[in-house]
Amino acid sequence: GKWGKITELPFNNNEYNFAHPALSPDEKTLYFASDMPGGYGNSDLYKVIINDDGSYGKPENLGDKINTVENENFPFIADNNILYFSSNGLTGFGGFDIFSVDLNKNETPNNLGKPVNTEKNDFAFSYNKETNIAFLSSNRSGKDLRIYFFTFF
Repeated sequence: GKWGKITELPFNNNEYNFAHPALSPDEKTLYFASDMPGGYGNSDLYKVIINDDGSYGKPENLGDKINTVENENFPFIADNNILYFSSNGLTGFGGFDIFSVDLNKNETPNNLGKPVNTEKNDFAFSYNKETNIAFLSSNRSGKDLRIYFFTFF
């Protein structure tokens, strides 16, 4: 329940951006966004294994079915190994849209559709399986960014 000694991750590099960390439910994999070299676009999604001793493996790009030449950000991994993330490079309604993909299968991401996505920027999706409540951030009101919640089916 308390923060311990905060240390920098071994793969951090001041020349690149690392953002939006998300732990898998079993806390054995860390997902994040980065513009480090070797990606497909401006910002790609990666995963890195967290070893039992607390050390980290080598970051792995999630590939060209998920990553585009534009930006993929805000990963959230659900209990059933479904990855939710935002992209402005995959086909959507405009701006950033929220997508899902089953990491157990070799499939293309699915746009969550309306009313989750709008012509504005929709991102930072997460949900609680027990309460069936989902959250997302958006500028859909046409003004400031706001946090929205809804029942997720």
